Amino acid sequence: MPPMPVPEAFDAGRIVLNMVLAVLWALVASVGFAGAIAIGLKVFSVLTPGFNEMEELKKGNNAVAILWSAFVIAVAIVVVGVLLK
Repeated sequence: MPPMPVPEAFDAGRIVLNMVLAVLWALVASVGFAGAIAIGLKVFSVLTPGFNEMEELKKGNNAVAILWSAFVIAVAIVVVGVLLK
């Protein structure tokens, strides 16, 4: 990313605009992450027929918890790669 030009005078309008754009980008990223995680977990459930992950989590199965955590992290890495491109 190239360096940002330094303005000669204080520009409150530019600061407010950057703040608004940052909030909008955070909202877009939040929706993207939520959608990707929901779709990813649904695909994961379809790929493991006859295996109820939620039941196993309620039983305290740590292996399923670790697997789900790794899957969520993997999906998050992909989403970050897409959003930052």
